[in-house]
Amino acid sequence: MIKFFRNIRKKLITEGKTFNYLKYAIGEIVLVVIGILIALQINNWNEAQNEKKIELGYMKNVLEDLKADDLIYSNYKKSNIDVYNTIDSLVIYLNKPDRIKFTSKTSYWARMMTVKFTRAQPVERTYEQMKSSGQLKLIKNQKVTNGISKYYNSLSELKQYNEAAILWLADYLKSVGKVFDGEVLLKILKERKEQKTDASTLITEDKAIINELIASAQYIYGVVKLSETVCDKKQKEALDLMNLIKKEYQID
Repeated sequence: MIKFFRNIRKKLITEGKTFNYLKYAIGEIVLVVIGILIALQINNWNEAQNEKKIELGYMKNVLEDLKADDLIYSNYKKSNIDVYNTIDSLVIYLNKPDRIKFTSKTSYWARMMTVKFTRAQPVERTYEQMKSSGQLKLIKNQKVTNGISKYYNSLSELKQYNEAAILWLADYLKSVGKVFDGEVLLKILKERKEQKTDASTLITEDKAIINELIASAQYIYGVVKLSETVCDKKQKEALDLMNLIKKEYQID
């Protein structure tokens, strides 16, 4: 093709048709420019299509994360039922005047509460990948962009309650060690069942120390209850965001 155009130019120059040559040269330049513009347009289109595929892939992954979050929130609330019941039972029996008769139960509840205790930790894998790689800009849908940013940025509230719960749990464990025999507590942890105990299992009858344990348990009860309230709100937001993504990206 290049040889063909070169031959035409030579012929025009040889025949002295300068004006025709100039017209031809301008026409050739225009064709080259048009060809470049078309190539750029095709390249831009290909890039746009590739970005759409990447964006859709991310949205599908975000949906999977949100589905996991929905299950995490539900399981968290279910597991908390055991925590509430355990704390309630522990407090009631520790407040009994004859609490020394129930050390088998109270020591079991006191130790197992920490085993039953959980934290709700939503999945942020895809969001963090997009944020760290600068791929958040690929989300062209403003509604979805706002929804994702709002949901994941608001998880900091839940993280704060999780951190508070861990601190209270550490204080609680110290209080448990002041009230019950450590060897019995270790057996409960290993065997996950009540142990045969006697009066020596309750190593103190000091009301202040026992009250410290009760107070620590109640603090955990409170912070778990607050976390659960936040989880209810986050679960609704997760479901709303899932529906929005499915609608905007036509994902079944």
